[in-house]
Amino acid sequence: MKSDTFIVEIPDTLKPQVGEADPETRIFRREGSNDECGDWFQLIDEHFGPLISPGGVGVYVPVSRAGVHKRLKAGKLTGFFFHVTSEGKNIFGRKRKIKEQPYIWIPVSECKAWAQELEARSDRAKAVQEAQGDERDERGDYINRDPKDKGNRDVKYVN
Repeated sequence: MKSDTFIVEIPDTLKPQVGEADPETRIFRREGSNDECGDWFQLIDEHFGPLISPGGVGVYVPVSRAGVHKRLKAGKLTGFFFHVTSEGKNIFGRKRKIKEQPYIWIPVSECKAWAQELEARSDRAKAVQEAQGDERDERGDYINRDPKDKGNRDVKYVN
């Protein structure tokens, strides 16, 4: 199962409010004041919620925070970022933009889809291992030992 089918769609009408996407990712960035951040979050939550922070993704998916960021950078997970900005001055009195670390929100629906994808991959890997293991045992027993001799103490097999 591919989680790409569960990626949230962002309507064209919401793109200006959601923010611009980073190249080759599904990271949407917006910046503004603290007041704008609250309005932005309400909009995001209303259309794409429920949402969770990168640190909370582990509740749904058995991965580390670094794994979440790796998936975000690869464009396989949607992230809504909001940088709170303000105006400041440098030591020479020039105006400069002060940008804080972003608030990051990820749709829970994509986290659940990712968990299903990992589970399916794990189930497939287990099935392959079991099949190979059974095949090896069966092949070894079948080729090297006569099934009629199973449990017969009077027959000894030598390598």
